[in-house]
Amino acid sequence: MSEKGNIPIDALVVYRRKQTHPDLRSFSWQTRRVDVTRTNLVHTEREGETLYLVYSVSAGKDHFHLRLDTRLGRWTLEEIEVGN
Repeated sequence: MSEKGNIPIDALVVYRRKQTHPDLRSFSWQTRRVDVTRTNLVHTEREGETLYLVYSVSAGKDHFHLRLDTRLGRWTLEEIEVGN
């Protein structure tokens, strides 16, 4: 099952020297918290002057696509793929 949305979320990240992007550890929305078990891919997208970091992450069998607006520092949950 897959759901799409543009849902604002809170994210817990770690910034490390010499790393090109923050390390996403967990995120939450509403009352749900998701602990990231694996970062599958991180890439950039640009819309006008805004640069986005796009994350594809896993939490167990579930997969999530998230975006970080680097200009505003805002995270959004873009897609959820629930594993069986």
